[in-house]
Amino acid sequence: MASFSALAVMVLAVWLGWSVPVHASAYALLVGVSDYDESIGLSDLRGPANDVRLLRDVLNERGDFTIRVLADGVEGAEIPTRDAILNAMDGLAETVIDGDFVYIHFSGHGTQQADRGGDETDGMDEVFLPSDTARAAPGTAVIPNAIVDEEIGQRIAAMRARGADVWFVLDSCHSGSGLRAGSPRVASRFVDPAVLGVAQTALPETAATPAVEGPGGEDLPGGYLAFYAAQSSELAREIQIDEASDDSWYGLFTSRLAARLQSEGALTYRQLFQAVLSDLNEGVIPGAARLQTPLAEGTLLDAPVFGGGDVVGVRQFPVAGGRISAGKLQGLIDNTVVSLVTDAAAPADAVLAYAQLERTSALDARLVMVGADCLATVDAPCARIGALPEAARFARIVSRPLDTVLRIAPPSDLSTGRILAPDHPLAAALAEAVVRANATYGTRIELDGAGMILSGALDGALWFGERLTIGQSPIGLRWAPEEGPLDPYLLRIAKAEELARTLTTVAGAPSLLFPSPVEIQVERLSADPGQLTVATPVDLNGVLEECALARQYGVATGGLPEGQGLKQCDEVAFGARGVVQGPARDVNRVYIDSQFCASAVHKRVEGVALPAIIGDSMNFCADCPTESGMQSKAGVERLFFIVTEANANSEPLNLQGLIDTCGEAAASTRSAGVAQAEGLLQALGSQDATRGSFGAIGIARIWVEKFSWYVLPRREALAQAGRDVGQ
Repeated sequence: MASFSALAVMVLAVWLGWSVPVHASAYALLVGVSDYDESIGLSDLRGPANDVRLLRDVLNERGDFTIRVLADGVEGAEIPTRDAILNAMDGLAETVIDGDFVYIHFSGHGTQQADRGGDETDGMDEVFLPSDTARAAPGTAVIPNAIVDEEIGQRIAAMRARGADVWFVLDSCHSGSGLRAGSPRVASRFVDPAVLGVAQTALPETAATPAVEGPGGEDLPGGYLAFYAAQSSELAREIQIDEASDDSWYGLFTSRLAARLQSEGALTYRQLFQAVLSDLNEGVIPGAARLQTPLAEGTLLDAPVFGGGDVVGVRQFPVAGGRISAGKLQGLIDNTVVSLVTDAAAPADAVLAYAQLERTSALDARLVMVGADCLATVDAPCARIGALPEAARFARIVSRPLDTVLRIAPPSDLSTGRILAPDHPLAAALAEAVVRANATYGTRIELDGAGMILSGALDGALWFGERLTIGQSPIGLRWAPEEGPLDPYLLRIAKAEELARTLTTVAGAPSLLFPSPVEIQVERLSADPGQLTVATPVDLNGVLEECALARQYGVATGGLPEGQGLKQCDEVAFGARGVVQGPARDVNRVYIDSQFCASAVHKRVEGVALPAIIGDSMNFCADCPTESGMQSKAGVERLFFIVTEANANSEPLNLQGLIDTCGEAAASTRSAGVAQAEGLLQALGSQDATRGSFGAIGIARIWVEKFSWYVLPRREALAQAGRDVGQ
């Protein structure tokens, strides 16, 4: 079998075929249907032609789009018949390549007809009506030339299958149960199915045909996003903007969307949608009984609009009556800090005030005003300073509370499970060491039964870790009285856990971040347990000889599932590949092993053409050679990848040698890079781009990905493989 290093290189070479093209193209298909056959009861619309003109201008301003317009009443445009629309979508599906972007906009009438695919819960298909729509023949319940939602979804899926991202906007409606507009300046984009000869009842089951493929799931290479102008129970409206001009009709949703796209500032699609929704709710529509409620869905909600530049990568929620419309279901808890803004699309520095959450329920929480220097902790809220500003409309998550105290559970006897008495020599040694460490190092360590770090006693030694046993074997960090003071061990644990908590907070909050522009790839070589020796090797040569044989007969696999068990002589290689064209990125691999030793390796990743191997491959040993002989290093381990966009005219963000918790710090002199790295680690998880930056690094340009596993003791690895381990 090939060596693992060679294997890793071969695997990484395969990634070359997945790279995103350097020059991605942008396409737009704008469909506006205004002129219908009034002889069959279809009334004309006045807004779609203006919609596509407006959007054509906006897209030309926003980027280099190849635009195709199908609209009646628009100079140079094609007539929007069924065949023309579907052929245009088919043409896009044949044209786009990996990395392209497609914007599709439909403005016109919508309605419903009986579901022929058997996949609609209400028994009705939503349809868009092109210009050649006809009346259904008696008894057919099918509108001639109507475009069914599944036909649109199938073509979007075809584009995504080729690697293109697709944004679909539908400004029409499909249900007549909403209230009618009460003004001559407001019209609806809905046609009662009965007008076209269709009864709103489902077809008998025997008439069903196989469902047409939809827009596809998250497993397709390309992403997708869909904005719908109204819910199925509401009307999509078009309005007359200028009462003095009969040519000033626009789709209400389209006009608000275009206005936001024309505004300055980079947004995510989620922020854009929230801004449009807010505009619809706060605007005055003459004579409207109630406003429409748009919907959004898709895999690109937290991506920058049109793939734009830096954005404030925060999740935000509406604010009203001193409360935020989010709670425990959104992962928020008491003392979470938020910034308050007047508009969903407000820039990062347009902060009115800061607030903290209290009395958090499943769906909402009360907001209380706090100072700009408030840092979220679980211990206590910050001081209140006044009333919330009345102009606040949205709250952006700034920081979730961090527990700054290291809580270690009192030691238990690992053979019986009983908590040691306070006067037990090992329990007393731990209690005294905690007091000394807090006084000497300024740590905040407490002995707490609810502590995430466990402690246990076995054979005259203490063990520390998130888990203390696997099978019959102890795991984690071991300390015995003959090894010297316990205080440095506690300091090591405290430093490693502070780093892990900080990075886990960011890695566990993807709503705060955008999908990383760098993809982390994993290749694992699982050593053959049949080649491991029952007895622990006595020195390094014995380990090398054992592992050479075990790896020769090992099995290569991809990926590293969360909580995976690894064993002696297993090997894992990590690579990073750019997936979004842009500036260079710094990738830091931060490793916290079972002994709470933290270390980092750094790699600069540039472009999307070539992958990079991040550090040497990791060789796992449950029994490792040390200066004093062989030592067990089985236990829980964690690995974090920190990805940051490189800053112009500054040192790389390189954490190598700066966060070691075992051994001397590598850097003896201060530099801008060192200061920036320390500032990043101090600020991550407690601040975001709305409250300043980390040495010019905003939260919108930081991504953290976490891996974790446990290293099996030799005895347990052999037992799992069916080997006789004796007594």
